[in-house]
Amino acid sequence: MKSVYTIKPELARKIVSDIKTVSGTDANVIIEGGVIIASYDPARIGTIHEGGRRIMNGEVDEIAITPEMAATMQGTRPGYNGVIKIDGKRIAVIGIAGDPQIVKPLQKMAEIAVKEEIQREIETERERQIVLDMENQIVDIAERMKVLSLNGSIQAAKLGDKGRSFKIVVAEMRKLAEQINDIIKEIDRNRAQQKQ
Repeated sequence: MKSVYTIKPELARKIVSDIKTVSGTDANVIIEGGVIIASYDPARIGTIHEGGRRIMNGEVDEIAITPEMAATMQGTRPGYNGVIKIDGKRIAVIGIAGDPQIVKPLQKMAEIAVKEEIQREIETERERQIVLDMENQIVDIAERMKVLSLNGSIQAAKLGDKGRSFKIVVAEMRKLAEQINDIIKEIDRNRAQQKQ
């Protein structure tokens, strides 16, 4: 079952690197179709891992590949491979080379760490969208204030001297709308700088 969540290549590379650093073992991150997107062996990137393909297709959730199995399965080496699921959806497989009984706990720990990282990314994106929606609402209010102040200016001009106090209120509304727009522009500039 295809997921709306994905594992970013940077995160996949970090997982592989961290596993190698901590344990000295090689690892792969595998996505839909069994495609390896990160590996300590760069020659494996873009190739198909039969065990990962079976997991991503939903045939199994995990597979311990023995040396005998590796000899008959496309793109595999002995090791342990397990699924990463978010909200019940398969997003990737982490495979770690070595004796399956020895590397299974390491794979399970990596799976937990990846799930937590992806959940953080999902929550950050959700919060970013909430802020963006609020920002859009504020821009809309500022635009409506401008229109109201313009209409108010027209009405005040029609009233002549009697509309003088109304002109002051209208001018303040226009200033507030401009200040809101300036603040939104500053937020956008800060957001653009943070992305760099």
